[in-house]
Amino acid sequence: MSTEGPSVPAGPPVDGEQPPRHRGRAWSWWLAGSALVGLIAAVILAFIIEIPYYEFRPGSARPIAPLVQVEDTESFPPDSNIAYTTVSLQQSTIASYITAQFDDDVEVVGEQVVLGDRSPTENRQYNLQLMDTSKQDAIRIALQTLGYDVPIAVDGNVVVQVQEGSAADGVLEVGDTIVAIDGEPIEFNEDVSRIMDPKSPGETVTLEVEAPERTGTEEVDITLQPPDEDAVEQGADPERGFIGVSLQPREPDYQYPFPVDIDSGNVGGPSAGLAFSLAVIDVLTPQELTGGLDVAVTGTIRPDGTVGPVGGVAQKTAVVVDEGYDVFIVPRDEAGQIRAHAGDRVDVVPVETLDEALDALSSLGGSGFETAAAPG
Repeated sequence: MSTEGPSVPAGPPVDGEQPPRHRGRAWSWWLAGSALVGLIAAVILAFIIEIPYYEFRPGSARPIAPLVQVEDTESFPPDSNIAYTTVSLQQSTIASYITAQFDDDVEVVGEQVVLGDRSPTENRQYNLQLMDTSKQDAIRIALQTLGYDVPIAVDGNVVVQVQEGSAADGVLEVGDTIVAIDGEPIEFNEDVSRIMDPKSPGETVTLEVEAPERTGTEEVDITLQPPDEDAVEQGADPERGFIGVSLQPREPDYQYPFPVDIDSGNVGGPSAGLAFSLAVIDVLTPQELTGGLDVAVTGTIRPDGTVGPVGGVAQKTAVVVDEGYDVFIVPRDEAGQIRAHAGDRVDVVPVETLDEALDALSSLGGSGFETAAAPG
């Protein structure tokens, strides 16, 4: 009976016999194994090593009504969906960058385009702040559309831009806060417009200004100028005096008639504003705003109710089509791009204002907002 056991030395070879030669074969196997290990390591690293690019990929379409939280008033959760669309943003790896070149639904951009001067963490916080502001504005506009008064209490207005060559150039700096004009405190967001509307070019106003460090205020005098040609072309009144700054409220407090909030989770950015306004109106009206259709929406919402453009239209369109929505309401300026991606797979409805979006839903069989749960 033959058995296999451990090898034992067999003594020196008999004259004329050649010992077995294994060295070359061993080296071949070692080289092949090393190459395979190196290849596996390279593939793993290709999926791990990040490069200075970001990818916009299709995200999701999220129904909003379940996210709207309303207290101390009657609400009417709808049966059909108004959804906001998202884009997935991720930093490229070598592998994802290569595969993205062959996917029409993925857009690759340089790191600088996404981050600017911010770190990834700062960029994340920035986008979450944009989302919070967008939600508050969207809720406010929805409530105003339903007939409610929603003042915004503020602690002054922060300078976010100083126009070059304007009356404020060299006098105010980004980060300064205007807390009073001609002795009138800025307590509500509309106060600046109310005070400045009657002012003419050539008049001098006294601003009470607080530096970012909040170490105290100082008074500065500014002689107002007329708007420049570009501003006039965009509708600015040439007879009104301008300081030459862009402002945003400091520590805004939206004074809703009852508690309203939208749980947006960890989603950032402002592009869901229009969707949020429509969803709040839908929840606060007893009929179906969409007429039973599943409606996806994208577009920013400005304080005057106008709809602004968004990014990632190809990715959002892919989501809407894949998830089978009936209608996609979009900013008018981007409707052509969205139709090119959607084809005839979804009804694309372009709008410029919240009112146009409401009219479009009404024409599709929705209830409109005349039956709103408004005061009185």
